[in-house]
Order: sequence, then C-alpha cells, then structure tokens
Amino acid sequence: MFSGQYQHSLDAKGRIAVPAKFRNELGDMAVVTRHVDGCLSIFSQQTWDIEEKRLFSLDRNKKAVRLLIDFKMARLYKLSFDAQGRINLPADLIEIAELEKECVFTGALDEIKLWSKEAWQKREQQIDNIDMAELIEDL
Repeated sequence: MFSGQYQHSLDAKGRIAVPAKFRNELGDMAVVTRHVDGCLSIFSQQTWDIEEKRLFSLDRNKKAVRLLIDFKMARLYKLSFDAQGRINLPADLIEIAELEKECVFTGALDEIKLWSKEAWQKREQQIDNIDMAELIEDL
C-alpha cells in the first residue's frame, strides 16, 4: 500500500527519482500512465496486471469503455529504474501532467500519483475546503 507524500525534482532530461519507500514496493519497474485527475498514475506490474484484467472485463461495445481504454493505454509506459532509482518520463506524459522541476509523489492505496507541485497544492486546497464528513456519507 502506498501512502505519504514526497517532493522530488524532475531534471531537464525528464528523469525523476522515485521515493525509496515507493520504489521498494514497485519492484523492478514502474507502469506509468495518465490519471483522470490531471496527474500521472504509477503502478507496480502486479497491480497493473489486475487493472488490465479489469479493463479487459469491460464491455468494449460501450463508447465510454473504449474512451477509457484509449485514455489509459495510449499513454502507458513500462519504465525501468536507473542506478540512482530514477525513471525517465516520456515527454508526452510530462506535458499531459504539466510537470515542471518541482513535483510531488503521493500514495493512493495501490497506486502512486505524480503531480506538479502547483497541481498538488490546488488538490490540497480542494481537500481542505470540503466537508469530508458530508462527502463520505454520500459514498
């Protein structure tokens, strides 16, 4: 399970060090794709296999399902770690998530989210400004 938040820097070549705590749980590689919240999702291969099976089980005759599959799969990359524990993010993912030098990794149960610092600050404000007790009653 992934939890916590860690600030790391993205270098000019698109490399970013994954927090050691997260890297240990990811294993040999990271499966990275875009997330509906405007950040990036990072999965272990084992967790991605489960997500992939879930996507396969959906009815692909439905337009929404096809769009979701295209959304996830067209920008999905399996990335290895270098000797310094970094992944090299493709330029299209950097652009999609609007990542700049300062980035924030956040744990989200079975996935990691990678945010631009600005986007994470906005998300934290959103969290701080919501009545969480009321929100969870509707779940």
